[in-house]
Amino acid sequence: RPGRRTAMASTRRTDILSLIHLRSDGRRPHEIRHMSCHLGALPSTTDCGSALPTSACSGSSLVSMGLTQVLCVVRGPCDVGRRSEELPDRATLEVNMRSAPFAPPGDRRNVNPTTDRRLIEQSHLLQKALSASILLHLYPKSKISVTVMVLADDGGRLEAAINASTLALMDAGIPLKDMVCACSAGRWNAGGSDEIVVDLNRREIQTATGTGGGGGGGSSS
Repeated sequence: RPGRRTAMASTRRTDILSLIHLRSDGRRPHEIRHMSCHLGALPSTTDCGSALPTSACSGSSLVSMGLTQVLCVVRGPCDVGRRSEELPDRATLEVNMRSAPFAPPGDRRNVNPTTDRRLIEQSHLLQKALSASILLHLYPKSKISVTVMVLADDGGRLEAAINASTLALMDAGIPLKDMVCACSAGRWNAGGSDEIVVDLNRREIQTATGTGGGGGGGSSS
């Protein structure tokens, strides 16, 4: 049967790759996926009044890590909408991470970024990483907004979001202490022996965690 032959061919390919210590996509354990970066993916403007990520843009970037693709837009520094949210000694950093309905393969659900647990957690981790890098004290009583849209999710979306955010901040001309970059790492069983692999894809995350993936393994920045 065609379905059985396809499954057997896939199994044979996986077994062969495992015997020669290659991962399911043909990479070596310490080999990352093909990566591309594009600064200025959207036209820059100075208007910060709108909440739409495409209507006001101080800097932007488009990062692809394998089949995972992330678009990041930075707005600001600009005035804070509410005086109660102002900080007298530094800027307020607002980070929002969203996922397009077509981003996860085979899953077309429209995820709400305000209620999805994974997106909320990854937004907090992204804000923590960027807060340690941006010189917020140079912009008191102002706001810097970072919006990340996951366009395609094949694993490692948090790491791609960190890399894209750093490039978008650089494109916006916002001073940084240093560039923040990230890559996932995890354990991989090859031929009965565990090895450390980097830049896990969605299939490797599902194998390691037994879940549907959606974010990546442990990230190092």
